This record gives sequence, structure tokens and C-alpha cells, in this order.
Amino acid sequence: MDRIALLVERLRVEERLLIAAFAAKGWEATLLRLADLALPLQGGRGELADLPQAALDRTRATPESAALSALLTSAGVAVVNRAATTRLLADRLAFLRHMLVARIPVPPTVASFGPEATLRSIEALGYPVYLKSLSASPAMPVALVEDRDAAEALVEHRSVLGDEQAVLVQKAIAEPGEVVHLFIVGPHLVAAARRVDERWQLVGTGAWERLAGAVAQRLGTGVYEIEAAETDAGQVVISADNLFEFRSLAEQEVPIAESIADHFLELVARGAEVSQIRSEGASV
Repeated sequence: MDRIALLVERLRVEERLLIAAFAAKGWEATLLRLADLALPLQGGRGELADLPQAALDRTRATPESAALSALLTSAGVAVVNRAATTRLLADRLAFLRHMLVARIPVPPTVASFGPEATLRSIEALGYPVYLKSLSASPAMPVALVEDRDAAEALVEHRSVLGDEQAVLVQKAIAEPGEVVHLFIVGPHLVAAARRVDERWQLVGTGAWERLAGAVAQRLGTGVYEIEAAETDAGQVVISADNLFEFRSLAEQEVPIAESIADHFLELVARGAEVSQIRSEGASV
């Protein structure tokens, strides 16, 4: 039986669903903790000689996960998401700039490079706003700012205790329950949902197909989640991240895990075909 590694920190419901989905396809999905990985920059697999031929990143997108994806790829492991996609998911500033270059609307956003500039930017955009680090990091979560007192406290906390100077100030264009999450697997929009009472509430995908396709053209095929909203001016992309939580979608019979398995095995098969073609060409 072929094996795939699920790059995780711990076993959750989603991983159990993925293990079952891959097993149905004749693949064994095993957990691989990021904290156990050490890969040489010169290439090869280092201590992990038995590393599976494929890996699925089940963590939040960060600069560290982008680096891991690149190193695993150089070691001959097929990785989803690919390093280029993960870099854009992790680099919030680069992601928004990519959207703007593609003429995909994003919320009014200012990049500020010091506490005073941040406070001026917040006042200029008007409350509420989100404070976001330039690159995704668990140490600096996204913060909703609804008034001046909260702004001053959060900016001081992040700059003094977190040593964060540069920050993205983004206008909050929708209430949390109004934000639509678009679930992308491969080139397809598999589901669209709003977050209500800690669960996903499905909405129709038809109205979001074009936007999802436009974003996927910039990010490439993969497994990720796009945050978007419908405004008076039209649809707007807020952010994107690895597709992390989908258990309540599975409870509503949305085949997220099965779609991921299908997409992954298509990529592996395509890679095998390319390797075979190269091998045959080299032997001519």
C-alpha cells in the first residue's frame, strides 16, 4: 500500500476523515509531526529515509510551512500545497498585492510601519478594522479593533511586547457571520459557507464560482480556503489560508476529505507519468 504523510501537530477529526478517504483509495495516510522533521539543505531526506512519497500540509500557512514544503519537494516528496502557493497564503501583503494586480477587489488596507502610523491609519479607515501581521504567525493573531481605546491598547501590546512594528490595517467590511468561506480543492470550488455558532452554514456556490476561479488562477491549484464578502460594490476577497477545519462540512455530507484524496492522487499519477516520460526519453 502506498503511503502519504499528513503534516500535523495532533490528530483531529479532519485527519481521521482524511485517513479514511485515502484508505478507500488504497493509500495509507500516516501522521508526521512537524516538530520531528529535520531536512538537510543539500538535498535528500536526512534522518527521514522512510518518508512517504507524498505529503499533505494540515497546518496553518506560515513562512515556516512554506520553507518545509520547499525542502520536502527538493527531497522528492510531492507536497500539497506547493511551496509557491503556501508562500502567498502565508505572506498577507504579497497575497493582497497579487489580488490587486489581478484586479480582484480587496478591502481598503494600509501597510503601516510604526505604532503612530498604525493609529493614524486606523482613524483614517474608520472603525471597525482588523490588525494583521504582514506574514501569518500564531504569535500575532488577527485582531478586531472597534474603538480608539482598543486600538491604543492593541497597538502598544503588539509593538512593545510582540516587537511588531509593521502591520496591515484592514477595514472590516462585513460582520463575521456575513463572511463567506470558499473551499478550494484542486481547481474546483467544493463548497461555500458562513461561520454560524462555531459551525459552517452552507450557501450556494454558483454566485462565487467566478471569484473562486479568479483567485485560484493567482494561487494555483491546491487545498485552501478563501474568505470573501458581498458588498454594495460587489464581491471582495478578504484573505486566504490552508483548508484547515472542515468537520462540520463533512457532517453535512460535503465530500471535502474525498475531494482532497482524489486531487492528491491525480497529482501523484501525473508526476509518475512525467517521470516515466523522462525515463523513456533518457533511454532513447
